[in-house]
Parts: sequence; C-alpha cells; structure tokens
Amino acid sequence: MSVINSPTAILSPQSNSSSTLPQQFHTASSQHDLVVKRSATWRYLQRVHQGGMVLYNTAVLTEGDLRKGYPYNDEKMQRKTMQYFMLGSSLATILEIPNQADCLKALHVVVQEFDYFIASDSKTKMMLKFRATGRKALLEGKSFEETGEYSQLDVRPLPFQLDYIITFASLCDMIAQVYEKLSGHENIWNLHTLDLFQRVDSRFKKILTTVSKELEGMARDVILDELNGMDPLGGTTEDWGF
Repeated sequence: MSVINSPTAILSPQSNSSSTLPQQFHTASSQHDLVVKRSATWRYLQRVHQGGMVLYNTAVLTEGDLRKGYPYNDEKMQRKTMQYFMLGSSLATILEIPNQADCLKALHVVVQEFDYFIASDSKTKMMLKFRATGRKALLEGKSFEETGEYSQLDVRPLPFQLDYIITFASLCDMIAQVYEKLSGHENIWNLHTLDLFQRVDSRFKKILTTVSKELEGMARDVILDELNGMDPLGGTTEDWGF
C-alpha cells in the first residue's frame, strides 16, 4: 500500500473575484490536508531509510538490505548522494526564514537551481561555472543563469565521501520539516503561493517516485530470497509470479 499520493488540482486557474468565502476556506483546508499527507510520507521514508521498517506492507528492509541496494563506492550513487546533501543543506537554511510566503519563494528558487545543477553532464564544469554565494543575486532580482551564482542552492565541494543512507534520511527530515512549516499557516494560500507550492511539490514528488521504485525493487529481492530459502527450485521473480 503506497502512501504517495498523486498531485491534485487545488485551485482552478479560472478562479476569479467571484469566488466565495466558503470556496476559499475549502481551498485552504484541502491544501492543509495535502501538506500534512506529504509530511507524513517523507517521515515514513525517513524511518524506512533508518532500517527495520516494513515497506508498504510487503517486506522488512534492514540496514543491510539498504546498503546492498545502495552500493557505497558506486560513482553514480556518490554523485546522487552529493546532490541530495546540497538540497538538504539548502533546505535547512531556508527553514530559518520566518515568513512562510517568503520561505515558499525561496523553496521555488532552490528547486529551480537544483534542477539546473543536476542537468549538467560535467561535474567539473558545474563547480567552475557556479560559485556558492549568499543572497545578493536574489535580492537584485537576477537569476542564477544571468549571474553565474546560486542564491539558494548550497554548492560546495566536500573533502570526504558521504553515506547515501544517512544523507537521504536527513533529506527526508528536511523536506518533512518544510511541509510541517507550511501546514501550520492556512492563511498564506492564494493563487501565487499555491502555484509556487505545486511547482515545489512536483519536484519533491519526482524524488519520491524514484526512491520508491528503488525501494520496491529491494523489497522484491528480499521476498525472493525468503521464498528461495523455502523452495530453492524457485529461482527467479518469474518463477514466483512477480
């Protein structure tokens, strides 16, 4: 049973000044419910990556299962780990913004910068072209494409390798805190903030989808190992009807 929900239209683009107060209240209430569900989903994934959790009522994934599925020395995995670290570190800074609407604007910027960062094929090119900066470019209203500087994404080289499982569990915590911060303020929602939220939420859901598929593959392997332990002649997922 998956806890990941499909994105829903919270407010029609055709909404206008004729909207009634009950409709506005319903919109805020629905948005609040969605934000709470998203927070719960990320908290669940955080617990899964801490090991010993049953994945979607299928199989228990131990820390050993996770480390088998996420090889530490794999170059692609290390690159992904670094990307998730930068995103989580950036979110930690954004969470310090007291105003929820301003926080949402900064979130939108960071996911844009994150997408732009990972779109590059060359890590060397990325590190030379972009510099980790403060807020100057953002305050001047210039984009990172124009300035060559990131205003929100925490871009910095590290002198050591990161552990994927620990890094992703920390990212889950940061994203859950983002949703929790937004869930306590129903009065921030309007056409503009809803649009920003949907863009940010859509980007986070891409990560959810990718990770969920990876975990489901690990769960199938665990179940297959258990079945083969009972009947060594089973052999493959096809033999067991997967």
